[in-house]
Amino acid sequence: MKKRFLHIALILIVCFFFQIFLMELTVKLYPRFNEQLETRSFNDQYDPSLVRLDNVKKFTAFCDSLYGSNEISDSAKYANIVNTATRFRFQHGYTWYHFGHNYIAKILAPLVDKTLSAIVVPDDMLKYPLAACSQQSIISLKVLMDKGFKVRKVGFFEPTIGGHFCYEVFYNGGWHFYDPDREPDEKVLLDNHRPGIQYLVANPTILRAAYPRDDSSFVMSLYKSYKISNIKKLPGWKARLFQQTTKFLSYTSWIFLGLLYFYIEKKFFTPKKKK
Repeated sequence: MKKRFLHIALILIVCFFFQIFLMELTVKLYPRFNEQLETRSFNDQYDPSLVRLDNVKKFTAFCDSLYGSNEISDSAKYANIVNTATRFRFQHGYTWYHFGHNYIAKILAPLVDKTLSAIVVPDDMLKYPLAACSQQSIISLKVLMDKGFKVRKVGFFEPTIGGHFCYEVFYNGGWHFYDPDREPDEKVLLDNHRPGIQYLVANPTILRAAYPRDDSSFVMSLYKSYKISNIKKLPGWKARLFQQTTKFLSYTSWIFLGLLYFYIEKKFFTPKKKK
């Protein structure tokens, strides 16, 4: 009786994980079934038609089309296009993995580090209309790095306000600051030759003018806490490795469980032939 119960339990476990695999596959092939395809009523510069740019290849091709070529001769123009495309592609808000889209990351992340379920895989982020500051910056950085640009991360942390994530791009002999998530006034930045964060903090009048929607004390407190980090790899590579591994397991775990079932079936349930 116990063997029969264990036999049925093993079959149900394999079937359960196979069903989850089918759910994951359905969401991947038919994004309209994605339970988090939502938008928010912020004052973001958001164009819902750009949701069609659902992977890095399409997003890069869109930037190339706006530029007029996939060969870059004007670095400033292309970097500005990537920033603008990112601003209009996303609304502000974290995008997390959930059941139906990497369920193993959804289960394991709270046990290890809950932030690990915040998506950092660029192709996966582009499946959603929402993205936080780090996620939006990662998309821009991915495109620019693939195009051969020299870039670096600019992080902010003020104890009473919290953190923020932006980036800088090197061209025309200097570093230039981009913040696609908080959407500073582009005219103010361009009129001042789009300076780097060091110049902006040293010139508070320009910095405050660049963020007219935010309280000036908030702007000065947050942005003066900047920390610049030179990068050779796309930020978040450890979390990305975790997410790519768990996503692979989300699609294949039922296969390993099936093989385990057949092993147990043969080892413990199949009657042994008498010699």
